Amino acid sequence: MAVSMTERAAEKARQMLQKRGTPDAAIRIGISTAGCSGLSYKLEYADQPQESDQQFESFGIRIVVDGKSLLVLDGTEVDFESSAFKSGFKFVNPRVKEQCGCGESFKV
Repeated sequence: MAVSMTERAAEKARQMLQKRGTPDAAIRIGISTAGCSGLSYKLEYADQPQESDQQFESFGIRIVVDGKSLLVLDGTEVDFESSAFKSGFKFVNPRVKEQCGCGESFKV
């Protein structure tokens, strides 16, 4: 089981952690129930990972995922996209079966 980041996403996460003043912290990736399709991604800072978290590393960025979320996120790669109209993290999850029209929620 694994969750990873592209080099571009890791660089953006590094910048965010440095701005926050906690470059040694991790990025927490998880899921929550929301949106019209049922699940949505969440990305947060993890200053103190929980004992039950699974930990991964991509390009020097520590990623923590709780066990329940890992069941849905296994194999997911996080990328970062930036364009003139929108920028943000993009989740490429091989387990997704259906996404809502706006792309903010999904079903597995």
